[in-house]
Amino acid sequence: MVILLLSFLISCTSAPSDKLTWREQWEVLILTEDGGLIDGRVSTGNTGMVRGEGQFRANRWFSHASPILFGMDGGPADVDISPAHDAVRVGSALMGRFESGDHWTMRFSNDSANAIVYIDPGGPQPPISTTVIDGGQWTIASAITHGKSHGWFTAGRRGGIFQGQAVTFHRGGDSIPNLPRKTLVIMGHGVSIGVDHQGSQRLEWARIGDIDIPRDDLQLSIDSTGGATLDFRPTAPLVIHLEATTAGGSTPTHEGLIPPETWLVDAAQLGLSRMVRRVKTTFEYDGEAHTVSGIIVEVN
Repeated sequence: MVILLLSFLISCTSAPSDKLTWREQWEVLILTEDGGLIDGRVSTGNTGMVRGEGQFRANRWFSHASPILFGMDGGPADVDISPAHDAVRVGSALMGRFESGDHWTMRFSNDSANAIVYIDPGGPQPPISTTVIDGGQWTIASAITHGKSHGWFTAGRRGGIFQGQAVTFHRGGDSIPNLPRKTLVIMGHGVSIGVDHQGSQRLEWARIGDIDIPRDDLQLSIDSTGGATLDFRPTAPLVIHLEATTAGGSTPTHEGLIPPETWLVDAAQLGLSRMVRRVKTTFEYDGEAHTVSGIIVEVN
């Protein structure tokens, strides 16, 4: 899958990664067993004055405590992307497939926070979503849609060892992606559902037990209370309503940049804020009840 993704990302006659509009991002989203969530991401690109720089962000959100928010920025000499584009390093922080096998690793060490996170592969393998828009290409893929995760994420005496369920994303291209982005991932025993909509682009998968649910009419709506609804009707007789929990929050997508860089990122419509929150629900399908949790990501 990773090689196929790379072939899409570099399939233009001139290398898109050399263009000023090129952006690329790796993401790790984890539902922790303590009711919280972990949101990790690395962004690189050539946009304006941020050409070749990298931003590493990793946040651990708790259900009833202040979050751990970590960030590390690096210049071009600090950024290292693997030849297959399945791993990236910013300084001493890294994310992706750095070791043998298909599992992902997220690791960083700093005076303010430390983490070593492992994600085993698992879940359905959805086809990548790649679209030519605004004169360029934008591609979204998920290498792990329902993996098991473990490790630790600490800041002083806060945090600690955790286990959980995880999903990974890889997105990028030389196009300017349309906003907003709306992502919902649901994971539970025998349930793996994911929706990542960015403009007209859609990356989707839905499996309950051994059944792949048809997604022809799938609609995702996020309400003002922080909950969400997935409606598969009329193709499949399934509607899932999820309510928000107390875990999650909002962060700017370009914190750490100097004012001229911030202006250029805003002008390029690369996002102003990133909201993540944990949701939960119990629903029935084919006569069986399923209790699941999920993560919503909104970028506006």
